[in-house]
Parts: sequence; structure tokens; C-alpha cells
Amino acid sequence: MKKLSLLLLFVLALFVSCGSSFDAEVEKNKIFDIHDEVMPKMGELMSLKRKVIEKASEVNAENASELQNIAQELDEASEGMMSWMRDWSKNSQQYMEMKNGTEAQKEYLAAEMERVIDVKEAINTSMAKAKEALK
Repeated sequence: MKKLSLLLLFVLALFVSCGSSFDAEVEKNKIFDIHDEVMPKMGELMSLKRKVIEKASEVNAENASELQNIAQELDEASEGMMSWMRDWSKNSQQYMEMKNGTEAQKEYLAAEMERVIDVKEAINTSMAKAKEALK
């Protein structure tokens, strides 16, 4: 009975220690994998914006309005990336150094993951709309 109790205690301790592992560096790398996936698209995004604006000046008012909306979405996607990068530069160090504790670090990294995913989606969606409009 004593051996069974020790075995159960060991298994429980192992389960708890494995289940609660959190590696901030791994989470940060996941965030930057997404950043690194879409950051190279920024030049193409700005090129698409210029082309959409040019085309807007060549079409009727209704089509021009739609193209201007697409150009605005491209601009907002670009600004989303720039804003995310500024905020990361300004705020990440205190969380990565755990100045606010582990829970705050987890919450911060989860929120940043959500933000960078939103930026990625905005970039990809706006670029797809622009490419479609320029066909």
C-alpha cells in the first residue's frame, strides 16, 4: 500500500510539473515567427496601395470609392504592424524579465500573440482584396 501511495504521489507530481511548464522564450519565438512571416510582405503591401490609388484615379466614382476603401485597409494593416512593433519595443522587456510576475508574463504574451495574429490577418486580407481589385 505504501508503494502504491508513493507511486501515485510521484505520478501526480510528474503530471503537475509537466502540465504547468511555460517557457516565455518559446512563446516569444512563436510570436516572432508570425511577425517574420508577414513583415517581408510590407514592401509589396505598400506597392499594392500605390497601384490601388492609381487605379482609383482612373475609374468612375463608385469604383474609386471601393478602391479607396481597399487602400485604407492596406494603410491600416501597415500601421497595425508598425504599431505592434513600437508597442513590443516599448513594453516587452519588463515582461520578458518577469518584472511583473509569471502570470502577467503569460497574459502579456498571450495578448501579444493575439495582436500579431490580428496584424497578420489584416495584412493578408487587405493584400488579397487589393490583388483582386487590380485584376
